[in-house]
Amino acid sequence: MTHPAGVRKTRIGPHWIGLVGAALLALTVAGCGGDDGKDGAPGAPGADGKDADPAAIAALEQKVKELTQAANPETCATCHTGELPVARTGPNHQQIYEQFYQDGVVKISEVAFTTVGGNSTKLTFKMTKQGAPFDCATTRTDFAIGSYWAEYDTVTKTFPINNGGPTPYTSLIGTKAWDAASNLCTITQTGFDPAVVAKMGMNGIVQIYGVDEILKRDDAKHMSQGKYPFASVLKIGAVDYESAANVSGCENCHTKPYLKHAYIYGEVLDQNGVKTEFYTCKGCHYDTRQGGHVDWQILKDDPARYAEIVAGSPITDAEKAKYAYKAKLMNDVHMSHAMEFAYPQSMTNCVTCHAGKLDRALADEKFQAETCKSCHSVDGLKAKMTAGTFPHGSILENLDTTNCSESCHKAGGFASDKTFAKIHRGGYDPKIYTSTGVRYSKAFTVKITSTTVADNKLTIKFSAAESPDIPGMSVNDIVPTVLVGLYGYDTKDFLVAAHGRDDDGNRLLEYEVGTDHPRFKTVSAANGSWVVTADLSMWAAQIADKSIKRVEVAVMPKLANPAIIDTTGREPAPLIVGLNAPSMTFDLATNAFDNTFYEDIVDVTKGCNACHDQLATTFHSGDRGGNIKVCRTCHVVSSGASHLELQSRSIDSYVHAIHSFQVFDPGDINFGDPVESVEYQHHIGSSFPRFGIMNCESCHKDGKYNVPNQSRSLPGVLSGTDAVEGRNIGEIPPYVTGPAVRACGGCHRAQKINADDNGALGVLNAHFKTFGYLIEDEEGLWESVVAKIMAIFK
Repeated sequence: MTHPAGVRKTRIGPHWIGLVGAALLALTVAGCGGDDGKDGAPGAPGADGKDADPAAIAALEQKVKELTQAANPETCATCHTGELPVARTGPNHQQIYEQFYQDGVVKISEVAFTTVGGNSTKLTFKMTKQGAPFDCATTRTDFAIGSYWAEYDTVTKTFPINNGGPTPYTSLIGTKAWDAASNLCTITQTGFDPAVVAKMGMNGIVQIYGVDEILKRDDAKHMSQGKYPFASVLKIGAVDYESAANVSGCENCHTKPYLKHAYIYGEVLDQNGVKTEFYTCKGCHYDTRQGGHVDWQILKDDPARYAEIVAGSPITDAEKAKYAYKAKLMNDVHMSHAMEFAYPQSMTNCVTCHAGKLDRALADEKFQAETCKSCHSVDGLKAKMTAGTFPHGSILENLDTTNCSESCHKAGGFASDKTFAKIHRGGYDPKIYTSTGVRYSKAFTVKITSTTVADNKLTIKFSAAESPDIPGMSVNDIVPTVLVGLYGYDTKDFLVAAHGRDDDGNRLLEYEVGTDHPRFKTVSAANGSWVVTADLSMWAAQIADKSIKRVEVAVMPKLANPAIIDTTGREPAPLIVGLNAPSMTFDLATNAFDNTFYEDIVDVTKGCNACHDQLATTFHSGDRGGNIKVCRTCHVVSSGASHLELQSRSIDSYVHAIHSFQVFDPGDINFGDPVESVEYQHHIGSSFPRFGIMNCESCHKDGKYNVPNQSRSLPGVLSGTDAVEGRNIGEIPPYVTGPAVRACGGCHRAQKINADDNGALGVLNAHFKTFGYLIEDEEGLWESVVAKIMAIFK
């Protein structure tokens, strides 16, 4: 994918001084190359370092000057204040989202259940809404209620339901009646098998769940998104089920409280006030129910066959037999997250869902083919077994009847060194944790201890500490990379990007300690302490005229675990573990750290890591984690996105687009290939796991998601579109635009691109252009626009 403005290269040769004068030259910066580390062609006269035609330079200079005149401050805040009836602001987005999933507004109490005759049941309870009586028999279409009975086996600790009702499951919802005087709701159901009714008075559960004031439905995803979910659980007889998973694990990525399908509570108190986890799921996901998503396994084993199924080819009887499974929670949750969803962690990180219960989740008796297939798929599991050193022979042909721990994979067994828990390293992702559950980012900490400046040269001191001791690893093995981003004016954005390149191809202010670099030197490096100098003389003019006042000093601490080889890369190498990358804002004028400058608007720990666990381990190398400012030293406003159309490389635009499931590099997709086409549709059809992209506080700190302050954020560059045959969205060039269009527009553009809605995208861009600026990019234009806009806020 090539975007002419996706990369920006510093012009420091004398032939560029005339571009827009010496003042503009003082503003030239280098942006980031693509994720492959390469710079793209700037596409301007003289970009190859040779003298250009003076007439061409003069023409470009005049064009940039004329284009810059169209850049005026954005007027977004005039209307997007939150004061108008139809205001659309960041807080307004959050307010809209917070209408959904309001906990405890509708309540259920006094649940009772009896059988009537030989084939009927009666369920009674009371409902209130904000404390007032509630008519459960309402026929409003924005109200839904469900109830199931599930049998419980106290010996096996399972729910082996025997269906005998008029629905696919043992539904108790039938004729509803409500007595206004007593607020008593009575639901009767008939038509059960008498043998099932006889069991209903024994061990089991009755669950009631539903949602009031449904605002959105997605039947394909079994989602009913409403304001007021409700649920209750009644235990009958002896029920002591305890899940090996935690509802709090679901809440890491999903809603709090967790709501399956956006409206079914995962955690409910029973009639005695005792917490139950996943009981409300058991009415549908009982342990003998036949699974209905064999296509998930096919998707993983044979994508081409899956594409045929999507196109209308029926699943064969042989495929149904091969991929048959039970729709118990373990299977449906593992399969959906490992095969269907774009899960933002490694499935090896069992601790996410099973914290405190890993000994149960990975117990020897759980080492059965059913458990393995729930993550690995049938052919995937067979391939792993075939690749092993032990010839499993007939076991491969009889997976469904195989108990791997019966004689081999258990303590004292033939393969006692390969128990279920040991194979999965105790349930911990090896990039994030040791096999005993110690976070690498807690054990190894790096701190910037001091920074000073003299004659435009920074002296940076930082050190690493280790606690507790991790055998085979040491702070002495850390290979740090130092980055220095130069903030523009008094904004949060970088005028000079650490990750950018100079005319000789060197990174501007990014330095791996111990390598050769024209602007960095290592003074000392021993015993987990380092001293490095960084020469900022190249930007002395900007420092002198105060367009650069502060810098962000950052350290990415790369540490490999030599005991684990990473086979996911091109060359097997020791695994890079996830550490936090520290940074400090340094004021060049006061020669001191400035801890008050620009508070982060996102919360990495409670936001990003809630879903990703350790930021960067799933999409970068682990040395980039824990600090959004370090992300921003590369994800800068001065470059268009290197993989995403009509987005900036800036972290706000980039992350908004990714979480709106805009696809990477559509120009590289062969839409004539059924597999690639299905993968594309699958991706853009994904949903943000909070069940609503307007939940700004998934990532942002409270109140930190309004229209950007233009005095604190620089203009940005948006990439152009790819050439995609047959698409409604035609060729759109790269643009220079304002911070609100860049950040707020990240989601909105992604939605229009995913819908291939050229008309809506055109209207959106017209709106941006009318109330701000959207100027077709030229070499040097961003620098010129920055100079004009920021002069207004001096």
